[in-house]
Formats: sequence, structure tokens, C-alpha cells
Amino acid sequence: MSEEQRIHPRSILKSTVSVFERDSKEYLGLLVDCSESGIKISSYEALAPGTRFELDLVDIPPNIDGRRTGQCIAEVIWSDKLTPSLYGNGCVITDASDMLKTMMKGYSQH
Repeated sequence: MSEEQRIHPRSILKSTVSVFERDSKEYLGLLVDCSESGIKISSYEALAPGTRFELDLVDIPPNIDGRRTGQCIAEVIWSDKLTPSLYGNGCVITDASDMLKTMMKGYSQH
């Protein structure tokens, strides 16, 4: 997918957001960037295109005690090797929780 096909602008994150598979609590990787309709996750293993995950995204925002958890369903669209040990995985998201929408809005503010 080329940059020109994006519907929504991407936000580069200023905080660390960990991504977990909701049911197993398995750590998948880190959120690299996000838009209203998609996310990019860096992981140590490639995520197979077509795979659907129920995700928990957890961040510890600056100046807030505790952490926030947002949830969504994500389908992997593509996976590319970024470095010899790291993959980038582009996902389209659906059913984002209100908390995740709030978190993502915060990431997009400069």
C-alpha cells in the first residue's frame, strides 16, 4: 500500500504504546503510528496478512498516574521486514473502544 492510498493522516507517537492480544495477553509489539482507520505495529515476528486480532493497546501517558488501555479489532493488511529482527505490520482497525479513540486523538496532537 503506497502512502498516496491513505484515507486518514498518520500520527507518529510520542509515547510508548504496547500491543497485546486480548484473550491470551500475549505481547505482540509496539504501536509505531496510527490513523483513524489503521495502526502500524512493530514486532519481532511477521504477522500474517488476513489475520484478525482482538487487541489491547496500553500506554502510560505523561502527567497521568497509571496506564490507559484501549481496545480494537485489527486485521493485518501487510507485513514488511524493517531490520533483521523487526517487522512492521500494517493493520486496519474496526470496533475501536471510546478509550482507544481518546488515546489516538492525543497522539495526533502536536
